[in-house]
Amino acid sequence: MIDRYRKQWEALGTDDPYWAVLTDPGKKNGRWVKEEFFQTGKNEIDGLLKKTSRLGIQLRFDLALDYGCGVGRLSRALSTAFLRVVGVDISEAMLAEARAATAGYDNIQFLRTNGQNLECIADETVDFIYSNIVLQHSPRKNQRLLIKEFCRVLRPRGSLVFQTPSELNILTVKGILHLLLGNRILNIARRIKYGKTCIMEIHTIKKDEVFKILSEEGVALVEAERYDSAGTAFISYRYFCVKS
Repeated sequence: MIDRYRKQWEALGTDDPYWAVLTDPGKKNGRWVKEEFFQTGKNEIDGLLKKTSRLGIQLRFDLALDYGCGVGRLSRALSTAFLRVVGVDISEAMLAEARAATAGYDNIQFLRTNGQNLECIADETVDFIYSNIVLQHSPRKNQRLLIKEFCRVLRPRGSLVFQTPSELNILTVKGILHLLLGNRILNIARRIKYGKTCIMEIHTIKKDEVFKILSEEGVALVEAERYDSAGTAFISYRYFCVKS
């Protein structure tokens, strides 16, 4: 599964990396204007930092980790607030574009991960972790492993924010299609619609299971907000957490 997942994202990172990160239908085939694309990252991080402040989460602005960094959309924005940023991704093609797109941002480092762990990051060294529209592409088993890894590398009193779908939204047509067909069959339709190199599977992990993992790893949940960035087919949440 990991090999299939890696191949999918290497193909996406080679064929149309900016669209693969933000799949706006009007931006397919290289139509993203880079300034506009990176502004979406700035807007997202600005909103995120305001949200953490409203929740009373006190951030330490030393090292931030951008999990599933893609071409550096969020890494670049984080680098203006944090002293150092590490962006990790499973796709070397994505990382190559990220390095080119962030030339001159001297406080960002990009590393490749295997999609199952963060062995490139030492225990309790990261002050802030953020991941959005990334975990959803990993099978549930790997999402469990990665959430545990987030907790491992986070410093005491460090903060973690991540998004992932909890379940299908069967009140929508797309949700029912996902339920009936599953990723294997839907991948055929995705190949027809977007091309054979543009397959992006989406997987869920129940909210209660996320709560259990965080509790077992000594990470307190501050808020789980409904955050449907995975699309209307899914009920998704964004989890705001602090390590004890």
